[in-house]
Amino acid sequence: MIKKYYLYIGIILLSINILNSNLFKLYSYLRQRININTIGLEKFNICQPLQNKIEDYTYNFNPNISVSILDDSGDFIADINGEIPRIPASNQKILSSAFALDILGPDYTLNTSIKELNDGSLYIDASGDPDFDKSHLEELISDLNNTNYNLRLKTPIIVRKSNPKNWWPSSWSYADRSEEYGAPITKYSIASNASIYSLNNPIDNFIFELKSALKRQNLSKKYSIKAVNENYPITYNSTIKVINSAPLYVLLNLVNSESHNFTAEVIFRHSISDWSHDFPNLKYNNWIKDQNFNSDNFIFADASGLSRENRVTTYGLSQFLRRMKLNRFSDYYFSSFSILGVRGSLANVKAPVNLKGRILAKSGRLNNVRSFSGVILGEGKFFSIIVNNMDNSTKHIMNILSIVDNTDNCN
Repeated sequence: MIKKYYLYIGIILLSINILNSNLFKLYSYLRQRININTIGLEKFNICQPLQNKIEDYTYNFNPNISVSILDDSGDFIADINGEIPRIPASNQKILSSAFALDILGPDYTLNTSIKELNDGSLYIDASGDPDFDKSHLEELISDLNNTNYNLRLKTPIIVRKSNPKNWWPSSWSYADRSEEYGAPITKYSIASNASIYSLNNPIDNFIFELKSALKRQNLSKKYSIKAVNENYPITYNSTIKVINSAPLYVLLNLVNSESHNFTAEVIFRHSISDWSHDFPNLKYNNWIKDQNFNSDNFIFADASGLSRENRVTTYGLSQFLRRMKLNRFSDYYFSSFSILGVRGSLANVKAPVNLKGRILAKSGRLNNVRSFSGVILGEGKFFSIIVNNMDNSTKHIMNILSIVDNTDNCN
């Protein structure tokens, strides 16, 4: 009787905790929506000394650069060509990663599982985990030694193939598709974060590694591999084993700090529950509108920024970063960015001493494109700088940020 009493108390306490957790999540979301909907709209309150210095510095290459500097009170204190749409390169990830985080939450995982179907066959249900490697594949099938099998007939393990035409967004160039940074976007991948294993037909590569793993574990006599098309009906009755990815807030470091294209594309597809690569996406477009900032000249062609069809404005990106400070997951979001001279894709950038460790930003690079957007820590300034068709673009961006940091008479 006492054991039952304690059990009931435990169930009640657990229910209360779950209810409180759900209520807190709802409260956090509603507070975010209210804050974003009621945020004071940005206005141009140009700091003339700063504006003059940046105009003088960029005079010889003004058509090639956009610069927007926004303080946390909502004033644009400097702006050069801020409303001209430009190719953002990997600054596109600023938008797509925020969307994924807001939709999925920081603890979301990409799961790879092996399932038993109603007819007794098995199915590997993959999700594009960028870190799923050979050791994870070995772990996934390790429990198959303990299952019953037909001595006369091998049990098929089903892998769904997909149309190679759908492995990449249509706007990616064929040259990029042949490079490691343009690895095909499929659910079945082996160590795509290591790049090399993703390049030559990822699904055939997955099947090859699966065959090898079955052989190493002496399972080849029990199981065969059956490749089916993507429309093959799957009805399962149990899950044998699941391999979870790192949580989304960790994957965001791959996306923003390391600028990993495959991961950016995969988590975006989980966010919209669609792997068709058809852009723009209505769900994403509606979400962007809900962020209450000027995105009129934005064009979304992919999630990673590899497409040359993407367009953003520095005016809009700096506004968006200010909105993300109001997001319930803002700490996860901004902590995924690189730190100038310290971490991520900006670790080895030659930076002025006064800026090292004080710039939290997302960088981007394509041929003839350099982008750089983020926050100057301790100063409450959001910035976005995009340079197109210009040499020494990184050096110029660093010099402009130094001008911003060294101009004190803007209050």
